[in-house]
Amino acid sequence: MNKQLSIKKWKIFKLPPVIYMLLCLVIIFSIATPQYLSFQNIKNILMQSSTLMILAFGQTLVVLTQGTDLSIGAQVSMVTVAWITLARKGVPLPVGAIIVLLLTSCVGIINGLLVAKGKMPPFIATFGMQNVINSFTLLLTAGAAVTYSSNIFLIITESSLFGIKAPVFIAAGIFAVTWVILNRTKFGMGIFGLGGNPEALALAGVNTVKVTVKAYAYAGLLAGVAGLLTACRVESGQPTAGAGLEFESIAATLLGGTSMREGRGNVTNTIFGVLLLSVVRNGLNVVGITAVYQSAIIGIIMLSAIIIDSLARQSQERN
Repeated sequence: MNKQLSIKKWKIFKLPPVIYMLLCLVIIFSIATPQYLSFQNIKNILMQSSTLMILAFGQTLVVLTQGTDLSIGAQVSMVTVAWITLARKGVPLPVGAIIVLLLTSCVGIINGLLVAKGKMPPFIATFGMQNVINSFTLLLTAGAAVTYSSNIFLIITESSLFGIKAPVFIAAGIFAVTWVILNRTKFGMGIFGLGGNPEALALAGVNTVKVTVKAYAYAGLLAGVAGLLTACRVESGQPTAGAGLEFESIAATLLGGTSMREGRGNVTNTIFGVLLLSVVRNGLNVVGITAVYQSAIIGIIMLSAIIIDSLARQSQERN
C-alpha cells in the first residue's frame, strides 16, 4: 500500500514544470483579481487560445522532427487576405476555404522538400518562405486590409455549446486528430524516430523525406485553419494578422516540454504551453499592466519556464 502511494506521489512530481507554473500564475492572478476565475474570463482565455493552439499542434510535429516552421504566421496572414479576396471576387466561401487550405498545405510541402531534399536548415528554409509569403500578401492588397461581411463568419465565431464558442471545439477536435496521428499511426512513429535517431530510422527502411514533408504539410494545413478562424473573427483580410504567431507557437511547444533535439514531447503538454502564454497575457490585462511592460514580463516567464524544464530533464536523466 505504501509503495503504491509513493509511486503515485512520484508521478505527480514528474508532471511537466509548465503545469506548476500555470497553476502558480492562476493563483497569483486570482488573488490580485477576484473575478479572474469567473466563467466568463475562463471562456475568454480559451477563445483567445484557440488559434495559437491550432498552430502550436502543427509546430509540435515539426519540432519533433528537429525542425521549426517560421512561415506559419505569414501563412495565417496570407489565408485571411486570399480567402477574403476570393470572396470579394464571387468565389463561395466554402470553395475559397478549400483553395486556401490546399495553398497552405502546398507551402508546407515546399518547406518540407527544402529541408529534407534540399538539406537546408529548417530555420533558413522557413524564414525565406516567410519573407516570400509576406511579400506576396502585401502585393495582393497593396498593404491594406480587405473587408467582407458574411453570416458564416458569425456562425463560426459566435456559435456556442454550454457557453463555449465553436473555435474552442475546433481546436479540441484538431488536438484529438493530432494526438491520434502521433500516437496511433506509422507516420507518428516516424516523426518520433526522425527526431530521436534519423539514421536508425533510415536504416529501418522508413522514408525520412516523406515523413519530413508530411510534418511540414500538416503544419501548413493547420496554419490554413488558423487563418480561416482569424479571418472569421476580424471579418477582413489583414496582411499582418499572423505576425509573431510563429514565435509564439514555437514558445508554446517548447514550454510544453517538446525537445528540438531528442524527438521527445507530445501535443497534450503543448496545450499547457499555449495556456501559459494566454493566462499570462490575459492576467496582465486584467490586473492593468500596460503593454509596455507586458512583453518583458511574458519573456521572463517564458525563459524561466524553459530553464526550469531543462533543469528538470537533466535531473531526471541523472536519476
